[in-house]
Amino acid sequence: MKVYRDYAFSREDFRRPVLTIGSYDGLHRGHQEIIRRVIERARERDGEALMLTFEPHPAKVLRPEQPLPLITPYRKKVALLEEMGMDGVIILPFDEGLSRMSAEEFIREIIHGKIGPELIIVGYNFTFGHNREGTPSTLREWGKRLGFEVEVVSPLKEGPEVVSSTRIRELIAEGRVKEANSLLGREFLIIGQVVRGKGRGRGMGFPTANIEPEQELLPARGVYAALVSWGEGTCYGVVNIGMRPTFGEEDLTVEVYVLNYRGDLYGKELRLGLVDRLRGEKAFSSAEELSRQIALDKERAEQILNRYRHER
Repeated sequence: MKVYRDYAFSREDFRRPVLTIGSYDGLHRGHQEIIRRVIERARERDGEALMLTFEPHPAKVLRPEQPLPLITPYRKKVALLEEMGMDGVIILPFDEGLSRMSAEEFIREIIHGKIGPELIIVGYNFTFGHNREGTPSTLREWGKRLGFEVEVVSPLKEGPEVVSSTRIRELIAEGRVKEANSLLGREFLIIGQVVRGKGRGRGMGFPTANIEPEQELLPARGVYAALVSWGEGTCYGVVNIGMRPTFGEEDLTVEVYVLNYRGDLYGKELRLGLVDRLRGEKAFSSAEELSRQIALDKERAEQILNRYRHER
């Protein structure tokens, strides 16, 4: 898959492009339906399946006073798009200049002027241009003038609920990762490098790897069952996100006890696919009491993960 950054691309780079546009944070099941259709339409016309997205997320520029933690780091988003079968992704720097572009300017100068799609496919709630003035109807009007088609994909629902990045962020922040995963269509991932810790887990017989997380969004403090991978297959893990209240610490940490593994993970990049929450954060009266609880967490995590891998 080709990755185009900034404005280093032109119409000549693309063959009969089928384009989708948006932030696509999380690449959840609703997004996946749009991407599936983009790829399908591109294959039908022997064209290329392209996504135009933005970095940073537009909300970080337009509403800097309202922090928006991303579900999926950009590096992971690009990797997922390649796995899904996209041919290319264009990442434009979202800044004040781009935010002031009118919908007409955005279509004429970027969409038509630099990409030249035959077909644009967007979600039902897609907006663009200054003050979000552009809508799918705007695209259709300009498509008639400039010679591109437009398809609009209806919302995907799970029960009465629309699958959305906003809802997924809420669920993850509350620690409800099992429900978030259902909307994502995969496990919520924490990606990070293993850094040196204080070795307390090893002293209790449960050696843990301390993670420096890459992403901004972390679940509520607590203990989670997870699938752990780092290029050597997948292991089961118990992930703790919290302040280590038993030891009176105040810094938020992410650490994982990888079940039935005794190798050295220092310096490796781990992928923690959170499957379910085991319990909330708790302060224990002693290291011995904590050790007993970790043994129970391990047993329950194995049960949950065995069932999960069997059912999926």
